Amino acid sequence: MIHVLKIGGGAGIDAAPALHNLAERVRNGERWVLVHGASAATDALAARMGAPVETITGPGGHASRYTPPAMIDIYCAAAASVNQQIAGILAGLDVSAVGLAGPNVITARRKTAIRALRDGRPVIIRDDCSGTITGVNGALLAALLDAGFTPVVAPVALGEEGERLNVDGDLVAAAIARELGAETCVILSNVPGLLRDTDNPASLVRRIGQHEIDAYEALAQGRMKKKLLAARQAQPARVILSSAGVTRPLDAALNGSGTHIVAPEVVYAGNSG
Repeated sequence: MIHVLKIGGGAGIDAAPALHNLAERVRNGERWVLVHGASAATDALAARMGAPVETITGPGGHASRYTPPAMIDIYCAAAASVNQQIAGILAGLDVSAVGLAGPNVITARRKTAIRALRDGRPVIIRDDCSGTITGVNGALLAALLDAGFTPVVAPVALGEEGERLNVDGDLVAAAIARELGAETCVILSNVPGLLRDTDNPASLVRRIGQHEIDAYEALAQGRMKKKLLAARQAQPARVILSSAGVTRPLDAALNGSGTHIVAPEVVYAGNSG
């Protein structure tokens, strides 16, 4: 049985509790693939190098990092640094971790014409080095898992012309979960899950069916839109959107915290929302 964990890389997210929790579960015999983000690390490195940082928003409201050619080197360097740090922490916790920071796990097609909004005006961006995921090297990940290793995957992909591409970490986790037939895909971030009111944590939507994702998409704001897209793409795996900022966050998510997006037959009457 395989599980996938994505730990967000945004500002203010402390990955340490989730890594310690993950290490304990791996030492107890569970098999996990870990995917991490690199957003805050990229912003910090870009600031030190004096490079501008920009987020672009598509017509559907999906936000993503603008990665022109000058930014892809910074992005890949930051992702590799985070990858090495996480693999090192896991190694120190007696987990045989393998860092996969190069584009040797994910393949993607570069987005050559991105429709976006800038200052409320529609534009087409043609120099972005981001990609749409087209494949996962499942054989490599499965071989590492079978050999007792825990793969740690950075959100960097190989393009069709051999170029490095920025790919969304949530969608990477979803693609891996689907490719490996994972039972569960846990996505930890700085929010407790899907909220009906973003200012009220008590408005958490606790459980929905995978067939209901479209009906709940109107509630999603900002990065949550991408997480719901990941939940759709990870099917049939159970997807849990939960907070990294709690004690033992992985245990908490698996024991009912956050928003659980499950196969229709798992949802019983009155359990949605």
